Amino acid sequence: MMQEFYKLTSAGAAYNLEIGFEPETIEVVNYTKFGTDDAVSRSIYYRGMADAYTLNEIATDDAINRVITATNGFTVTAASSVGRDKSAISAFTAASPGVGTVASTANFTSGDHVKMHGIAGMTELNDIIFEIVVINSTTFSLKDLATGDAINTTSYGTYVAGTNDYLVNLSDVTENSGSFYCTLGTSVIGSDSDVLYITATSGSTYKNLGDIA
Repeated sequence: MMQEFYKLTSAGAAYNLEIGFEPETIEVVNYTKFGTDDAVSRSIYYRGMADAYTLNEIATDDAINRVITATNGFTVTAASSVGRDKSAISAFTAASPGVGTVASTANFTSGDHVKMHGIAGMTELNDIIFEIVVINSTTFSLKDLATGDAINTTSYGTYVAGTNDYLVNLSDVTENSGSFYCTLGTSVIGSDSDVLYITATSGSTYKNLGDIA
């Protein structure tokens, strides 16, 4: 698991927070408003939320109300100019094991945890964390994190090359610094001078347990 912790004093306007990885969750605690009735004391982001959404907690004397707000919440964006270790994918075979082709595997080592996104056709590979096996300077295969078995892609959809297909290395936190930003909108950032404590968490150690049926 990767986590970053931040403390800031709000200016009362939307703020772009630089995060060194793609977050699964973000929690913003408004320390200033935590004991104030009818004020947002905590805001939560879960990966998969629509842009600008937030789950806000509003405290009263005897209860905490949770409200989903659809505007001015969290918006997570990949920073194209500063990226984590990643390489563009150009092909993926239907085989056992399936073999992927990338521009370069130089920034990957067998055993690293990786994730792919943007893949068309062979969509079964998208957004799942695997262990990589580096074959040579441009090709690789994958293993299931839970079982260690090689990934068999013979029953997967046919890979369709695109312009946003990437293999992303999740194992090097330092090299990933600055690869994602989160805009904290006005539904999250609080009022001018509010003190906020922020925790961003990546689920890079989640294991794919497959179909447990």
